[in-house]
Amino acid sequence: MATRVAGNAPSQPSNVVVAATDDSNGTAAPADFERLREILIGDERRALDAAHARIEKLENTQNDLAQRLPGALEAVRSGSETRRMANALIEPVELALGTAVKKSPQTLVDALFPIIGPLIRKAIAEALRNLVADLNSAVESSLSPRGLKWRIEAWRAGVPYAQVVLKHRLTYRIDHVFLSARESGLVLQHQSAPDMPELDADAIAGMLTALGDFVSDSVGGKSGDTLDSFRVGEYLVWVVQGPRANLSCFMRGVPPASLRGLLEQRLEDIHAQFSGVPDKDLRAAGDVALRHEWLQPTTLLSEAGVASEPTQTRPSRWPALLVVLAIAFAIGWSAISRERWHARIEALRAQLNGHAGFVLTGIEARPWRAVTVHGLLDPDAAPLAPEFGAAELGAVTPTLVTAGYLSSDDAIVARRAERLLAPPADVRFAVKQGVLTITGNAPSAWIADAREHAGWIAGVNRIEWALVQYATAKVGA
Repeated sequence: MATRVAGNAPSQPSNVVVAATDDSNGTAAPADFERLREILIGDERRALDAAHARIEKLENTQNDLAQRLPGALEAVRSGSETRRMANALIEPVELALGTAVKKSPQTLVDALFPIIGPLIRKAIAEALRNLVADLNSAVESSLSPRGLKWRIEAWRAGVPYAQVVLKHRLTYRIDHVFLSARESGLVLQHQSAPDMPELDADAIAGMLTALGDFVSDSVGGKSGDTLDSFRVGEYLVWVVQGPRANLSCFMRGVPPASLRGLLEQRLEDIHAQFSGVPDKDLRAAGDVALRHEWLQPTTLLSEAGVASEPTQTRPSRWPALLVVLAIAFAIGWSAISRERWHARIEALRAQLNGHAGFVLTGIEARPWRAVTVHGLLDPDAAPLAPEFGAAELGAVTPTLVTAGYLSSDDAIVARRAERLLAPPADVRFAVKQGVLTITGNAPSAWIADAREHAGWIAGVNRIEWALVQYATAKVGA
């Protein structure tokens, strides 16, 4: 049997006749089928095998990614692609961090707490240390002429003394000084402190000009008010306006008022150099300020410190003398008042120690405010109110805190015997060193009862009887 097969394989012609005949039963041989399969799908099978090989390789690569990733990151960190890697990770890290903050802010807080806490405490401790140093210096000089001057200043201004102290004691520094043309905003000169980085002077001058124009147009109105000062973060900016140029000073801290006067004087000196100079040549004229170091921050600091001290007139000593006299009078009056108080407390202590039936254990006294007396008081003792009244403690009423006890004083024992035996009117009691002497006239019934109970009285060691008895009670007894 003959079979014609047309295949698209490039290695065979389009009309190839493949004849495979089995002599026994007329079927095709296996070798012929393999050749036919190779002709028909050989290329596809090889492409499929290559695809399977690539997929298997990719799967193996993905499975080994966790083991290979640390080494790859280390290679990038030590190579020349570090900056590229960092730039590529900026946005993903920012996005991941923002998502984490929104989803679980407490986790981020817990992670940053060990870092932020010590930093905050360190910053606060440093700020408090500087503040305490300033206050200590102020306290040490509180009675000095400068301290008295500050107290008078606080009294005249109606502000707390601490506020005046902080105003004078806090340090300040000048970081940048800009001299710019008033109309165009062109920077004529720019000086910075030695340790400060360079700034874009033109951009800052343009910002100052725009801000000044905005304030003048929107707030100043027809009055012609201009921008004198403003704050930018930790910086205090003073702007001194001139006819043709403005002077801007960037500072940190609390500058003295004398600095503004110095800046105005410097601007006047600079304008004196602008006389007859056209606007286009102002920058060249501004070099004069640079040559004379008028705008150097260190020069301004030193001259402002000198200018802050009064040199023309000597202040009167009467205010300081009056303050010293007032303080001395207050201290003396307080000492005299306290001494009078202690003398009266000691007098009260002596009176209470001599009071029969009372044992003083302590006195708590706040001068001219409160007195508390602690002690032991016999029930038969005399009241203590007369003793308190004789102490002359002013409007202070002493508070008595007592505990009960039995006194062995002769007067208290006699009063105790009189209370317990309830004698007739003609019977008298006397106690001396524990010996009770009973004298007078008494009925026989009372005498019998007294003989039975007198020995039970606390403080009585022996009884001497000197009574005249009668059978019936006297009339009117």
